[in-house]
Amino acid sequence: MQFNLSGLIFIAGGIYVLLAAFRVVRLSKNQEANEQWLRKFGLMMKILGPIIILFGIGQLFGLFR
Repeated sequence: MQFNLSGLIFIAGGIYVLLAAFRVVRLSKNQEANEQWLRKFGLMMKILGPIIILFGIGQLFGLFR
């Protein structure tokens, strides 16, 4: 089995999106701007983060060639 390491980029990006959506990491040093971003995009990122991770796993194992 051959691995496509470009899938790791999607996995890392999906993890970062989830961490930002669940307020583990801050996207801005300005607390008000961070909260505004979370109100606007938080729910969408909580949904899309796992999808991005699953796509990355699929890329890693060569499911999407």
